[in-house]
Amino acid sequence: MTGKPAGGGSEMRLKWAGATDPGLVRLQNQDAMYADPGLFVVADGLGAPGNGDVASGLAVRAMASRSPDSTGALVAAVEHANRVVHTRSVKQAELSGMGTTLCAMAVFDTDDGHRIGLVNVGDSRAYRHQDGRLELLTVDHTRVAEMVRYGMITPAEALDHKDRNTLTRAIGVAAAVEVDDWLLDISGGDRYLLCSDGVTAELSDDEIAEILATQFPAADAASALVRTANEKGGKDNSTALVVDVQITHAGDDGQDEAQQEPAPASGRGDDAGSGAAGAKTGRRRWFSSRRARG
Repeated sequence: MTGKPAGGGSEMRLKWAGATDPGLVRLQNQDAMYADPGLFVVADGLGAPGNGDVASGLAVRAMASRSPDSTGALVAAVEHANRVVHTRSVKQAELSGMGTTLCAMAVFDTDDGHRIGLVNVGDSRAYRHQDGRLELLTVDHTRVAEMVRYGMITPAEALDHKDRNTLTRAIGVAAAVEVDDWLLDISGGDRYLLCSDGVTAELSDDEIAEILATQFPAADAASALVRTANEKGGKDNSTALVVDVQITHAGDDGQDEAQQEPAPASGRGDDAGSGAAGAKTGRRRWFSSRRARG
């Protein structure tokens, strides 16, 4: 596989890994994730047992059927996923009311090199760890998050608020959905995390930053995030998808290593891979609750 030059004779490659677990309380894992050299998705299903996993699985498959090459196309892919989930919930009475969060990241080729597109609906999150600093890239669509933004309550009060899990947006619950989107610059050494709220409900941002700063390769970081969420209570399903950005230059001693493909991480709830950004070939990985450790 080859990727588009990042400029100056350099090439950008991605290495990624994901881990998911039902946690210590819930019997079913309703999270799903998808990873491809140019598209990464995490979804957290909502609804009665047996419904949420259908919604998250439908959403990631719908996203995987598209190849977005711009933020507009990425938003359109999310809108397509919303229609797919909503249509199924309307047609099948037993699935009525199902929905899912969705957080996705795509790598675009532009005239100026590669850029990152990001979209979000719900309270799954995207973070970037860059130069030793963790940055939350998305906005939670929850009632409590809105109350914090408007100064009605403090972040500390939000932690135990009765409405902390009440979503204001979700995929599939209505015929249309509002999607947040961002276009970001990308740098070598960036590490991105997409995760469900089973991770962020148990780990503070400082704890997430510590794991992302110290656990390598990506498979170790993803596994550590999910394992730590369980160690701290595991009250919900937890999913972590970690994407590392590597930029290599012609003649660099580390170029060959950067292009090696690692073996998949062990465990039914784990996955790892690598690929050139923008490549249309490579191993596609889709993991739903049915493939997670249960």
